[in-house]
Amino acid sequence: MNPIEFANAYYIKLGRRGEWEKLSIQEGKMRIGWTNIPLVEIYRNDWVAIFQNYAGTYKSKNAASMDINALRTIVESTLDDIWVTFYDSRLWWGKLADGNVQADTISNYRILDGDWNKYDSNGNELLANQIPGNIAKVQGFKGTVCRISEIDDLKRLINNIPSDEYKNIVRTRDALIREIELGLKKLHWKEFETLVDMIFENAGWQRLSMVGGSMKYTDIELQEPITHELYQVQVKSQASYADFEKYAQKFTPGKFKKLYFVVHSPDKKLAENGVGKFQDVELVFANELARMVVERGFTDWLLMKIR
Repeated sequence: MNPIEFANAYYIKLGRRGEWEKLSIQEGKMRIGWTNIPLVEIYRNDWVAIFQNYAGTYKSKNAASMDINALRTIVESTLDDIWVTFYDSRLWWGKLADGNVQADTISNYRILDGDWNKYDSNGNELLANQIPGNIAKVQGFKGTVCRISEIDDLKRLINNIPSDEYKNIVRTRDALIREIELGLKKLHWKEFETLVDMIFENAGWQRLSMVGGSMKYTDIELQEPITHELYQVQVKSQASYADFEKYAQKFTPGKFKKLYFVVHSPDKKLAENGVGKFQDVELVFANELARMVVERGFTDWLLMKIR
């Protein structure tokens, strides 16, 4: 998709309490109110006259000015403008096609140039819970239309262009993960086992066994708290493919859904071959575990152990 260009950006609430959101998006329309103002008067574009004629129907002149200006913004909007709304936990955007306000038995409306779109230019869904706060805040606007002043941020969002701050943080995080991957290899095998146990527990899994102990072919037994499915974990500081194969062959699905084989220093064959024929076994190497250490907040614990 070509870059989405626009000079102005607006948020619109599609109907009172969102009553026209679904229909607007399905039809490729922007459904609006203002049925108290005849279309013939809207077509004249005499906004001074419209204000003089209808300001008395509002609670105050300020309320009349805000509402009539909102209507004017919609009526005069061109392809230089982008409109956003929120529906079904997603941000939707679109541009209005050339043409006047129209009406049917439901409401007044304008036709969109194309459809409402819930994706960025790379095809990623614009999920509302992943929208930057300075854009998402418009959902709290009490009126119908408001201008979005953060044009550059909205352009980056819709065109999937990360901010400089985002890119800097990602570089720093990835560098940290690489260093942690090296740091994991300095842990004593028992400390490494403890770290793996803490990561699973921090993620919400419930441990059903002692760590290590007398179990011959597993170090940790876990229960997933939602489905109550059972899993086994085998932790090794170093392991060859032959080591892995021995444990994988002993694992028989049934009571346990999967075996996690966690190792920070696999031999070349294990690193290259992966799980192979063992479909119910998952390998976890140092790079993935290092990411978990960062995500779960165990960086300081690791620093304490390898100082």
